[in-house]
Amino acid sequence: MRNKPGNKLLILEPLKKEHASKLYPVLKDPMIYSYIPEDPPISEVALAEKFDSLTQGAPNHLSELWLNYAIYMSDFSQYIGTLQATINTDNSKATIAYLLNSKYWGKGYARQAVSIMIKNLIKEHGIVEFESCIDIRNTRSLKLVKQLGFKCTDYKENSDFFKGKPSHEYVYTMRTDHL
Repeated sequence: MRNKPGNKLLILEPLKKEHASKLYPVLKDPMIYSYIPEDPPISEVALAEKFDSLTQGAPNHLSELWLNYAIYMSDFSQYIGTLQATINTDNSKATIAYLLNSKYWGKGYARQAVSIMIKNLIKEHGIVEFESCIDIRNTRSLKLVKQLGFKCTDYKENSDFFKGKPSHEYVYTMRTDHL
């Protein structure tokens, strides 16, 4: 998946176990994990195992399709993060998430990568609604989804507890008929 000409060339590659060697230095940035109940990968081997598990897809009993991508910035021959879409096959709704190394924050790369993914999910999977659940402290992600046209549709108090604190979340959604 590629972006429009004129932007920095980002390529979304289907995530594979082999991406671990390139993404381990990118994803071990502790700042990425400030607002999610996850810690940086402990090793390249552990990350490869995680990626391998993700490529197996959702368990059969779930009505889900798991799509995971490595974000590659070809202008600098550098991987900068990952994207994830969990598609509910019963209602054509996708929940999205993204992780970018902090040195790429605030430069438009996440917005560009998520936009590419959204357009492709609409085209290839007929997605009618997108959702993103974001810790209320994560102002950068909140700004990103608003810029993409998502609207706040719910608030979940105590949605999780990690790093010694409760996490409250906003749920942002966007219907494709509003694009």
